[in-house]
Amino acid sequence: MRIEPEIDGIAIVSVGEFDPAVFTPAWFVLRGFLPEHGAEVEIIHPQVTAFSFDWLRLQVSTDRFSVGSVLAPRIRVRDFAERIFTECLGHSSLRAFGINRDVHFPVRDRAEMDRIGRTLAPVKPWGAWGRNLEPDGEHGGMTSLTMSQVDIEGRPSDDRINVKVEPSYPIIDQGRTGIYVHVNDHYTTGGTDPGSGECLMEIFEGSFDISVARSDDIADHVMSLAE
Repeated sequence: MRIEPEIDGIAIVSVGEFDPAVFTPAWFVLRGFLPEHGAEVEIIHPQVTAFSFDWLRLQVSTDRFSVGSVLAPRIRVRDFAERIFTECLGHSSLRAFGINRDVHFPVRDRAEMDRIGRTLAPVKPWGAWGRNLEPDGEHGGMTSLTMSQVDIEGRPSDDRINVKVEPSYPIIDQGRTGIYVHVNDHYTTGGTDPGSGECLMEIFEGSFDISVARSDDIADHVMSLAE
């Protein structure tokens, strides 16, 4: 990447129906996914389970299953998600999955932050009110911007690529000299009925590398605005 990010995370999020209380560290140990010791449990509850282990962060609610990491290599997250949904949850009813990236990177100073914000979201089109935000970021400006791509060539109509850019609060200098880029690459089966874990994982296997390369390009372009 153009600038070394302070945080470069990836998460695979599946949408479906889950029983969070089942997905304890012991459940993963029993099936050979994790070693017996080392899990740091945040909560295990019928509505949500969350724990971390070494490089892994896992959270399950009744409708979302998320596995992610901020540590390289990314392939570990891909392999973990792939094993879960093919070996253990292959017949689960799933509606969609997302390949999500979270990149936080620093910029030189507040003036650079403001310049990038003005590039992505200029104040001139806001007319008289927009002039109240001038001449610099001390008077206001972009706090969050989301762009979405729909009708993606070769993919179902419900698929989306959503990109959000905002100050890196509270990761880098309370958001004063850091930028956060979030890319959500949302995949569906293309039908109205839930698919199986195996069905979605076939899509996942063919999409992961392409999705990660695309999110790298998007984050890299935003970083290029700091040059």
